[in-house]
Amino acid sequence: MNSTVISVKNIKFKYPQSPKYAVENVSFDIKKGSYTAIVGYNGSGKSSLARIICGLENQESGSVEIEPSLRIGMVFQSPKNQIVSGIVSRDTAFGPQNLKLNKSEIELRTIESLNVVQMLDRAESSTSALSLGQTQKIALSGMIALRPEILILDEALSMLDPLSRQDILEFLRYWHKAGNTIIQITHDMEVVNEAEYVIGIERGKKIFEGKRDDFLKIPQNLLILKGPELEKCPKSLLAQKSNKKVSFKVENLNYSYDKNPTLQNVNFSLYQGSLTAITGPSGSGKSTILEICSGLISAKNQEKTGENQKTLQTCKIQGISRPSMAQQNAAAALFETFAADDVAFGPLNKGVKGKKLKELVKNSMDLAAIPFDDFGERQTFSLSGGEQRRLSIAGILALDSDIIFFDEPTAGLDSMARYKVLTMMKELTKSGKTVLFSTHKEDEAEYADREIKIQKGSIIEDSCPVKEDDIEDNLEELESYSSAGMLKGLRNSQHFLQISTTKKTALIRKFFPWVKILLFLTLFITSMCIKSLPVCIAGLLISFAYAHLSGFEFKKLMITYLKILPFLLIFSLFQMIFHPPIPGEIHFTEWRWFLVTPSKIIFVIASLIRTFASISVFCGFFVSTPEYDLIDGLRGLLTPLTWIKIPVRYFILILEIIFRFIPLLIEEASSIIKTQIIRGGMGKVKGAMGKIKATMPLIIPMIIQTIKRSEALADAITMRGFN
Repeated sequence: MNSTVISVKNIKFKYPQSPKYAVENVSFDIKKGSYTAIVGYNGSGKSSLARIICGLENQESGSVEIEPSLRIGMVFQSPKNQIVSGIVSRDTAFGPQNLKLNKSEIELRTIESLNVVQMLDRAESSTSALSLGQTQKIALSGMIALRPEILILDEALSMLDPLSRQDILEFLRYWHKAGNTIIQITHDMEVVNEAEYVIGIERGKKIFEGKRDDFLKIPQNLLILKGPELEKCPKSLLAQKSNKKVSFKVENLNYSYDKNPTLQNVNFSLYQGSLTAITGPSGSGKSTILEICSGLISAKNQEKTGENQKTLQTCKIQGISRPSMAQQNAAAALFETFAADDVAFGPLNKGVKGKKLKELVKNSMDLAAIPFDDFGERQTFSLSGGEQRRLSIAGILALDSDIIFFDEPTAGLDSMARYKVLTMMKELTKSGKTVLFSTHKEDEAEYADREIKIQKGSIIEDSCPVKEDDIEDNLEELESYSSAGMLKGLRNSQHFLQISTTKKTALIRKFFPWVKILLFLTLFITSMCIKSLPVCIAGLLISFAYAHLSGFEFKKLMITYLKILPFLLIFSLFQMIFHPPIPGEIHFTEWRWFLVTPSKIIFVIASLIRTFASISVFCGFFVSTPEYDLIDGLRGLLTPLTWIKIPVRYFILILEIIFRFIPLLIEEASSIIKTQIIRGGMGKVKGAMGKIKATMPLIIPMIIQTIKRSEALADAITMRGFN
């Protein structure tokens, strides 16, 4: 008989400021080599229980005993919370590095783990450039690389497409057969069928513990996993409807991100009052289509350069009104403290007040399966992942738009909540609204009136294409939001911070990492310290050569100079005022305390040249030294300090976290801005003052998200073996 590896006794736990226990008097044992599913509705306490087992939360009472010789690993419900490094391969290698394995073993584990999740081809990609489904794969890869004997997965397959799910389930079967213990936190029938044992949780209390087959014999338990059955909608019904009107049209949609084609020649129209599912693998472009069509991304006038010509890509988007959109990243779409206040945000910006506002908020929350009476006064941060998703949907419903887009609206939802959200979308269409949603699930696509399949950025199948005769001339052309430029700027800055854009053929790119760092420091410090004008000019020429050999284009360098030139001129004015003149020299002009002399002019020119030289060196270093080169180079340079017991690894970890954290916060800011834009919080952004006013609503949500992300990263580092 297998020994017990985890023993949970009478656990009680509740979150601060919450009157109810998240986990109450729960006890169970996990046997070595077993495969167990912990099952329950959203908010039942499953994730809290998993965090207590892993030591990420401290129980109020009770005990958790784990066999000390075994390593325990957990894949979080939110995949972005588990990514530590900015590069895919580096993130997977982070855990094995903490185990102090040799270089060849680390490399082997990294390759094997990425291969398991079908992401080896993205090994050198930025983790911030991945879709949510791809990020979920990388989170799993990073945990697999640790080779934990006990593996806990908290809804770790919820955002994967069917093919990827099957690949991961197949791997988990192999992992289990190898003698490892697996615990799946889930409400998915497909996942439960893989398990041997089931522990049922409801409102923080255990309602079942035993074999899977015994659990499935109880009708009430089946309802948790399956929910009410979804009716299949014959796609021919939509074509047969009379009085069909087109409410939305997309024509010739092409979009490229960082010169890589993301969408190619996408064309489709939507019938008013129809429910359309858009399906496709993770990273196929579904979210991008929804964001462009809702006005968050501009796909117009993108330059497409051929060998001897330059053309412009244009797309045309028309509709009876501007669509609203519920984002895939539900947690970032919430920025008010209390649930009802968050739902009320959009209507308030539209001028809805008083009794009408309260009624609209209540109806929207009830429709989104997050009842106002139960959740209205709940704090948003205390909600489970599924509850946050339903609340974000309620906030979009409160806008009462004629066209609504939902990006993966059922991801992470339990069966009952999923059923309610899907039937809610169908009810919206019965009231005349046009609904388009993305999904990975076949039964959800069959429930819709129509399915559009996307693969590698192109439509490969449309179950009910709109006839040209049905398209009238009453559609208005829809432009992107005026604030979309802010989002583009954030995306560009995120990409610039994350990845080196230089050609790999650049000479300095080929240097050893530590050589690049030493060369940069030498040139940068020298450029800042030189004084005489002739030496400054020589330093500028050397910095030009360095930037060129690093692969930084001369044109971009000049643009960089022009951007900062106004600030430098203001600074030069202060230098002209405060720098002391040489006694007896010529005064070109003199006005009160403003004095212009030859020495002052030379000093200002030398300062400008030094600044330009420093900028050239910095630009050259930034494009020629990717994140992993910088970290490897510093690790090599600081290695001698380890001989005298200085903890260099902490400094390297902090540097890695900075590289990961800054793009993560930029991404978080983008999600908040998207929600603010859609729900009317940004207004029209014009000029510098307009941008300042537009960013004010972001401050408090960003502070909250920064704290939450910091805590999540701390948990991720702990689970990845860093101590």
